Amino acid sequence: MPTASVEQTNRSASPVSQGMAEDLTGRERLVSNVLFSWATYFVFIVAGFVMPRLIDRRLGQDLLGVWDFAWSVVSYFELVQAGVGASVNRYVARYRAVSDVLSINRVVSSATCILTIAGALVFGLTIAASLLLPHLFGPRLGPYALQAQWIVFFLGLSFCTRVAFGAFNGVLTGCHRWALHNVNDSAWHAATIAGMIVAVLSGGGLRVLAVIACVGGVAADVTRVLLAHRVCRGLRLRLSLVRKETIRSIFFFGGKTLLPSISQMLLFQTTSVLITGYLGPAALALYSRPQSLVRHVNALVNKMGMVLTPTTSSLQSVGDLEAVRQLLIKSVRYSLYLVLPMVLFLAIFGGSVMQLWMGPRYADGVVPAVLAVGFLTAMAQTPLRMILVGLNVHGRASVAELVASVCSIVLTVLTLKSLSWGLVGATIAVTLPLTIMNVVYLPLLVRSQLGLGVARYFWSVVARPAVHLVPFAVCLIAVRLVFWKQPMVGLLCAGGTATVILAVVYWRYVIPDRIKTRTFSYLAALKKVVYPLQ
Repeated sequence: MPTASVEQTNRSASPVSQGMAEDLTGRERLVSNVLFSWATYFVFIVAGFVMPRLIDRRLGQDLLGVWDFAWSVVSYFELVQAGVGASVNRYVARYRAVSDVLSINRVVSSATCILTIAGALVFGLTIAASLLLPHLFGPRLGPYALQAQWIVFFLGLSFCTRVAFGAFNGVLTGCHRWALHNVNDSAWHAATIAGMIVAVLSGGGLRVLAVIACVGGVAADVTRVLLAHRVCRGLRLRLSLVRKETIRSIFFFGGKTLLPSISQMLLFQTTSVLITGYLGPAALALYSRPQSLVRHVNALVNKMGMVLTPTTSSLQSVGDLEAVRQLLIKSVRYSLYLVLPMVLFLAIFGGSVMQLWMGPRYADGVVPAVLAVGFLTAMAQTPLRMILVGLNVHGRASVAELVASVCSIVLTVLTLKSLSWGLVGATIAVTLPLTIMNVVYLPLLVRSQLGLGVARYFWSVVARPAVHLVPFAVCLIAVRLVFWKQPMVGLLCAGGTATVILAVVYWRYVIPDRIKTRTFSYLAALKKVVYPLQ
């Protein structure tokens, strides 16, 4: 059958042509997808609090640092994907918006071909990293070098399947089925963490934890493949559909998407490796805990931002640029509403939070405060970067982020090696260049790409959150001053009082009326169900 006939046949079989009123741009699912992403991510947040403390108490601070270090090493393997998974996300959303099933199959088949080869490469890198680890970091790891080898090996194995099956993640999210994507990830992560907790309490070491993490990761990847075929009607993988031009398009788009991934590696993983090399695994454990808090906050913003990429691509395909501008302003504004309270709390009570979580050895308030404030602009601008990805104009932003990350690494080496400023110096070095890039360069890029003036952009996204969060900030500062010598009492008082103030302000001024209406309707329905039972 000629190509045109195949394409016509596929389009005639699409939901749209069959008269189904499905929103293929994903705008109707935006709020529900974000809320569901946040709800399911709660599993990861709980695990992020439980496992480090359990490892620290049962196995010791040094082994906690070894665990963090091993994850930092294997995280580099994600770069082998070369941004292909993000390309699938964008192109599936774009072609699905116009019901082009043939092009979807061509993209997914080509991407899977690339990623299968990449998965084999990850396996080779896993073997090499495991063998070279004692030679490169033996003096710093000391008696834990052999354990670090096995951890890197098993965690690397899980990355093999993650890379090889990466295209199916893009299929789910490109179809705007973020709920399924997140439920799959969170459910298998919960099962993995439960197994790890049992293992630690039963006397198991880091090697056992790595095996459990490997099994859980592979199970999640296999399940994702099954879900992708169920969600995307007509999805077929065919070697005959692999095209050189499609591969070139995927790599061109993915290359621009890969640069932010490299930047993230430099900011987080390379910094961790440098801290281990200069200060040892125990120092890495001290640094990684407040960093993990910031990364959890960043992950919540990412959950919101990632939903915007396929929606923006769909809006672009139908030519609605004004809707993209409004989406940008609202999403960045709401990211500030999400991020600012957490940043303020960590900046003022970061030391108390660390002491409550991990114990007195971790009760340093300077590093959490610098990390929270330093990453504020980067977290707030996440929706902007995701929208640029959806428009396929994110190349210059990616290059700028990479340059800022390289500057951060250079400054980190300078502070650790030459200036001996320790963890505080490394934290400042990591965050300063990124802050400058987000405040100065990205707004100028928005003006050139979307015609949105810098002054209008800042006023539209910053003014309301800044005003609405004044009572919250005043409450935190007042409680901190009153209970200066009793930080734990102050933490509890601030957590209760400031949360009430924030809830009242957000309900009154921030939460959209349609969500309030839905909330009241759900409560009314629940009352009708519960009342007859009383």
